[in-house]
Amino acid sequence: MIKENTMTTIGKPFRMLIGLAAAAILIPLASAPGRAQAQRLANPSYFYPGATWTTLEAAAPTVALAIINPNSGPGAKLNTDYVAQVKEAKAHGIKVIGYVDTAYGKRSKDLVNADVDKFYKWYHVDGIFFDEASNLAPDLPYYKGCYNFVHSTYPKAIVVLNPGAPTLEGYMKASDVIVTFESPYSSYETKFVDTPWATKYPARRFWHIVLGATTEAEMQNAVKLSKARHAGWVYVTPYAPPANPYDKLPNEPYFSDELNALASIH
Repeated sequence: MIKENTMTTIGKPFRMLIGLAAAAILIPLASAPGRAQAQRLANPSYFYPGATWTTLEAAAPTVALAIINPNSGPGAKLNTDYVAQVKEAKAHGIKVIGYVDTAYGKRSKDLVNADVDKFYKWYHVDGIFFDEASNLAPDLPYYKGCYNFVHSTYPKAIVVLNPGAPTLEGYMKASDVIVTFESPYSSYETKFVDTPWATKYPARRFWHIVLGATTEAEMQNAVKLSKARHAGWVYVTPYAPPANPYDKLPNEPYFSDELNALASIH
């Protein structure tokens, strides 16, 4: 995935940047009483504070979750532009989470925990996005450790895990939200692999990211498929690697049409 807003890429194809009671309380998929919104947009917002964030904020409450990623993580020092941007996004009702690389379970826990602490102390985020996550059984204890550190230190945190692919059910105990798809539209349309246990959990526990849906028709179909596939969080974009698909929002009317498609009740 693209790891930072400077378009640095990683080894495996386009890994992104990116629960239990915590997710249910902090980021409910609901609107006014009697009108439960089917889905929300969660945005891999790898763009610098400024006008693009203003557009994102104007799309709340359909946009309800965003990621800050100053430098493939919190960076070496505090950036006051991000401090102000997080505060503004939260004022619009968007939950903001910080990007932390895990190197598929190989990155030092001390470094991972230090990044978590920086995001909270510097940027006052609502949670953490663990990227480059494994979906293999031997790595599950590592991710449970990450999850437990965040929740024991910051009890109201949202923990998002991004393997970008189906996982073992045990990974549900290592996340509040899990990205079970992050690949091109062509794969989403014809090669999507479902997990038979997913419907045991609320849709708000799952996030699908669909890249390279270049036409409005493809975007509309991706949203339709995501509803059928039990994804409470969705992001569909016309952009795809090798360019950074997360350093911009889709142009109009694509973006507005995506918001309307997500907000429709099915």
